Amino acid sequence: MIEFKKFTEFPRGTMYDILKDAYSFDKRNKEIWDENWKESDAFFYDNPDIADKYGLITCLNGEPIGFVAWDPRNRPEYVEIGHNAIREKHKGNGYGHRQLEEALNRIKAYTGLKRIIVCTNSNLVAPKNYESVGFKLYDRKENATESAYTGDYLYYEIVL
Repeated sequence: MIEFKKFTEFPRGTMYDILKDAYSFDKRNKEIWDENWKESDAFFYDNPDIADKYGLITCLNGEPIGFVAWDPRNRPEYVEIGHNAIREKHKGNGYGHRQLEEALNRIKAYTGLKRIIVCTNSNLVAPKNYESVGFKLYDRKENATESAYTGDYLYYEIVL
């Protein structure tokens, strides 16, 4: 059974562990983003009031298998989806889709919100997931960073 729980129901390091696992398909991901993942985890666990309002952990039979977080600071113009990950062994089962739908339902509850945005990369599975819940591509930029293997940057939005 899938449930969506608060970050504070899990120990520090849960976000980091999920990110590390979700991107384990290519060792370069950890080499490039490990510090960002650790900083994100630390921020959420140092600010539990923010974590529980602007993110959720997806659980399958009580086990944390994924999470999504969003940044509301630019409301009412937009809310931006940040990290959004599912553990490697649970990918392809629709859990990422359900996780994203739950996040969107919570975000859409904000009064007067104009858009929901997200940036991802073209060589990942993520674009299909975002498109499946209604995001539309509005911009594309070349990725000339050390993470170029992940493909171009894709910018998606849902206009409300």
